[in-house]
Amino acid sequence: MSLHSNNNDYSIYNTKYQLSLKGLLKFESISLYGRLVLNKKPTLINGNNLLNLGCGSNKFAGWVNADFYSGIKFWKKHKNRLDWMLDLRYPLNCDDNVWDGVFSEHTLEHLYPNQALSLLKELYRTMREGAWLRISVPDLAKYVDFYCDKQIDETFKLWPTGCEAIRSLTQNWIHLSVWDSKLLLRFLQEAGFMNIQEVRFREGSDSKLFKDNKDRCWESLYMEAQKNIKGS
Repeated sequence: MSLHSNNNDYSIYNTKYQLSLKGLLKFESISLYGRLVLNKKPTLINGNNLLNLGCGSNKFAGWVNADFYSGIKFWKKHKNRLDWMLDLRYPLNCDDNVWDGVFSEHTLEHLYPNQALSLLKELYRTMREGAWLRISVPDLAKYVDFYCDKQIDETFKLWPTGCEAIRSLTQNWIHLSVWDSKLLLRFLQEAGFMNIQEVRFREGSDSKLFKDNKDRCWESLYMEAQKNIKGS
């Protein structure tokens, strides 16, 4: 497919993600219907309760797979309905101290910064003491390195120039925020987490959460954080 095609996600001419009134009304209508009709608490199991937040189609067996109210047929149940549907711009309909671990891959960038901070605080509230959050986002630093002609993963050559790559990061894919390790560290601290650190692909403190998608490794920042243990 040509880079000049409007259907190529990596083309600067791509129109797929341009905002329209029709698209906005559809999104908000689905959100309103979901929050009024489908806003249920997650179904939990005895033992480890693990949350895959912003899962898209990448669902994990034995986890609570959660994402926006996608695939809704207002007049019938959808066969591929997720375990837990929600709008991450709003407080989570979930009890305190539920999750034994949370994994979220390429989700936070779809929220404005104030919404992202509110979500991190909600995750902190709903996680159990000592539980780990593993979060990945597109790494702005890697995009800037590409823009500055520094050595970077060859996959960045999907874009002819660094300017086009940064344009895609900030204006495509319904991205509403950008992140690097310093900013994500600050947000996790403000949400109350401890033992925050940048980690590598499928490495870290809790092996249960090593679910990173290899296809996204080239552009991703990986960070982990732990909910405080009382008395620590």
